[in-house]
Amino acid sequence: MMDRVMVRVSSGKGALSSRFSGGRVAAVASAQASNAPSAFSFQSFLYLLMALCGVFLVAHFIFTASESSRALRSTLRSVPNEAILQAQLLDKEREIEKLKWEIDQIRNGVNLKTQDISKREDVISQLQAKAALEHDAKTKAELALTERAGALHECQEQKTALAGEVAQCHFDLKALLSGESHRVSQRSAAALNSMNNIAQNQGQFVGEGDSEQSDGRQAYRRRRRL
Repeated sequence: MMDRVMVRVSSGKGALSSRFSGGRVAAVASAQASNAPSAFSFQSFLYLLMALCGVFLVAHFIFTASESSRALRSTLRSVPNEAILQAQLLDKEREIEKLKWEIDQIRNGVNLKTQDISKREDVISQLQAKAALEHDAKTKAELALTERAGALHECQEQKTALAGEVAQCHFDLKALLSGESHRVSQRSAAALNSMNNIAQNQGQFVGEGDSEQSDGRQAYRRRRRL
């Protein structure tokens, strides 16, 4: 299309130049033939002015045609460039949308990770609190065990002391019982001896009474006989 415009412009340009140049030559020739004796006249000046105006018009037409052809070329060039730019713009917008989607996904992932980290921190805090409570309970239990161990040691010492005292009491009681049994045996022997003596004395008293009774009976019998 641009080639056709350029051909038309060039053909118009050639036609105009041929017309103006032919008219100019004819005018100049007639002017020279009619006004041969005079060197320069008003009619030749008008012809010259008209020729200059024609040249100016031809130049203006050529300039306008070249400008229009340039504008047409730029328009024809700008159309694919605009299409390319539009396609590139669409691609960039798609890339931007994709990047936005990826950014949203990353933000969602970061939010999930943040929530997960918060939950884990809460769990860690709970475990730390539980560990602190267990440590306190363990410390209290160790103190209680230490106190119980001390009390048990004291009880063992008291038991050992009491065992010693019990052994001493048993020894003393055994000694006391052995001494008392000896004394009791002595007292029992003395009592038995005294009882034997009393029994012997009672036997003697009984024999003497029987003899006296027999003597009294014999005397009573004698008296009756008399």
